[in-house]
Amino acid sequence: MQLTIKNYRPVLIFIFAAIIFISCTKQEALVPIPEPEIKLSSISFKQDSIAVNLSVTTARKENVGTLFTTSVEGKLPDSIVRKNNLIIRVTGDSARKYLNTEIFASYTDSAGVSYANVISDTANKVTITKLQKIKQGIVEGAFTIRVSNSTKTKTLLLTEGKFSTSFFE
Repeated sequence: MQLTIKNYRPVLIFIFAAIIFISCTKQEALVPIPEPEIKLSSISFKQDSIAVNLSVTTARKENVGTLFTTSVEGKLPDSIVRKNNLIIRVTGDSARKYLNTEIFASYTDSAGVSYANVISDTANKVTITKLQKIKQGIVEGAFTIRVSNSTKTKTLLLTEGKFSTSFFE
């Protein structure tokens, strides 16, 4: 009995179909890879009518005496020549609106003069809209704060304030 290809044809077709079936498995739906979120770090506001943008920023937890605070700080890259610096501390660690006695702010203007807020001032408002309490988490919000020098002879109103920074853990 002579074996020919005709006799092996059904077997070859079966093997060929099995190979195609095995190699053609269903794949997951194609999903685009999300682009990383660009974190723009800055604190910007108007000092009376002068626009100020502080690009070196951070947010962190702090203890002021026995009081626990969340601190947002901004300064300029060259802080020796350009003195501007702002630190806003709120007495809490959640995304919400903070008012009056919940806000402690200190500001240094471009001339190096230091200012602080009066905690009973009703103009002071800080709203934290996003607070991710993880390393490099996003902290965002807005503020209006009135600050005075140590002798209370000069007062500045910091308005239209916005901040976006990373949480340092």
